[in-house]
Amino acid sequence: MAKPEWTSADGRNLSGLSKAGFTAPGENFSTVGENAFRTAADFSALNVDGTMYLYASGGLGNDVNSRVAWSTTDYLTWTPHEMNLGLTAPSVVQVGDKFYMGGNWTPFYVADSPTGPWTELGWPRHLNGRTLSAGDVQFFLDTDGRLYLVYNLGAPIMGVELDPTDPTKVLTEPVVLFDYDPAQEWQHIGENKQGFTHGYMEGGQMFKVGDTYYVQVVSGGSEHTGYNAGVMSSQTPLGEYTLPEGQVNPIGYGPQSNYPSALYPNAGHGSFVVDDAGNIIFFYTYVIAYETGFERRLGMDTCEVGPTGALSCDLSNTPQLAPGHEIDGQRDVGLYNVSTLTSAYWTSSYAPGRTPYYAADRSLGTWWQPAEDDEDPTYISGFGNPFYISAAQINWKEIGHGHTKDNAVQYTLEYRDIESNSWQPLVDRSENTTPHTAEYVTFDRVLTHAVRLKITGTTEDVTVGIAELNVFGENHTLVVEKGMLPSDDVDEVSVDVQAQARCLAGRAYVAVRALNTDEAPATIELTTAYGARQFEEVAAGNNAFHTFSTRQDALEAGTVSVSARIGERSSTTEATFEALSCG
Repeated sequence: MAKPEWTSADGRNLSGLSKAGFTAPGENFSTVGENAFRTAADFSALNVDGTMYLYASGGLGNDVNSRVAWSTTDYLTWTPHEMNLGLTAPSVVQVGDKFYMGGNWTPFYVADSPTGPWTELGWPRHLNGRTLSAGDVQFFLDTDGRLYLVYNLGAPIMGVELDPTDPTKVLTEPVVLFDYDPAQEWQHIGENKQGFTHGYMEGGQMFKVGDTYYVQVVSGGSEHTGYNAGVMSSQTPLGEYTLPEGQVNPIGYGPQSNYPSALYPNAGHGSFVVDDAGNIIFFYTYVIAYETGFERRLGMDTCEVGPTGALSCDLSNTPQLAPGHEIDGQRDVGLYNVSTLTSAYWTSSYAPGRTPYYAADRSLGTWWQPAEDDEDPTYISGFGNPFYISAAQINWKEIGHGHTKDNAVQYTLEYRDIESNSWQPLVDRSENTTPHTAEYVTFDRVLTHAVRLKITGTTEDVTVGIAELNVFGENHTLVVEKGMLPSDDVDEVSVDVQAQARCLAGRAYVAVRALNTDEAPATIELTTAYGARQFEEVAAGNNAFHTFSTRQDALEAGTVSVSARIGERSSTTEATFEALSCG
């Protein structure tokens, strides 16, 4: 700690630098730089006639990577577009047939398409002629055609109205939309919200749902995993913004939250946008900041506005259907992470301090890394129970920063077949050339208690570890309750049925017994030609039994039917009885 003097501002600088440590006493501080090709942040979305365009900061100090915008029409397939200009924290708005872009402390630019080519339009200027130069600028075009700008990197978040025919002309005096409130802990800076004197407000964005205006603000520090966003609302764009009744900030801790099960429970600098189907989509930044001051990724989830105007979003880390796709009204496909914390782990090797546990500890700040001389890096995750699994997510950890945007990981994924006690293939990406920092793969549903991942190589011969391996399977009871199992994939309820004709006082009766051999209580209905009887909640191992009177003294051979139901599962079983004479 060789600094001769300390100032209050040193705190935030050191919090980032300390992640890599110090070079030596008396020397300058150092940290590994963010890899420019494997990160993105500060997302801004634009809906252009049903096509969603997404803009972002690339690696800091690398404007080439920042030049890429992405587009999609289904949220599943994304097309990259390399532009002639890249800005940090870019924002783009469409006004008529023109597109305008601004970024951190830049002039505004104009183009005839959402991906350029961009030409400089000029600096925005206040009413007094002073240049408006600010960080984290965000455009907002209202439904009445009026154009606004939200800006500032640091509190307070400000807003002005712009001339939509020439956005460089500011039409109003700046107003405060959102200021730092030390009483709101989510606004504090730091990994554990320990810094309360300032929140470093940023990422202000105005958006509209129905007739209500919202301002999103981000706080916590973009080098911390506590980087998060909150919203306030107003009935006018530059009016007073207040907390909607029932609003829970930060986003992700509200009614839809799955915290703490999410791998990244906080949502940083991003963008809310309403698509043509009325879905409220939130593109957000989440932070991986162990080795660097900044290392960020993209998250995307849907949100909803409640009856009081409170906005909530589910920051998911389980498989979801894309916006606009549902099964029985649900986007959650009912799969659960079966491979974290309670599992067993085996590996071919591990580097010092990079044990197998770190690939399943629900943290992107730690990772398993194979030993330097391991020629066949292998990771096995064993589950606490057998599960039906059908998807996996692999968050790769590329050691060091000596690779480019083209580095692709090659691997295979297998499952342990219980019946044959052998490894069987699930996914073969041993020839993969598509570069991803994280892989999401689906496969045919299998019953297993372990998976094995083998890293066969990378296209740039760099060392790779696993930050997190998530395997998704079925918690059967909850899946059934959600109605997420298609009928052709639903197992039948297991019952054992017996039927017998009997004589009693000269009359014939049909006795039916149904034994619940399943694992849960079942509703069982016995049906005969002489009546029916239903039994609720017949416990596993118990019988549903009834003797039906035929009012006859003789019977021909016949059939009874038994239906059983557990949640969405059901079955129908028939049994026969022999002819009988009681005369």
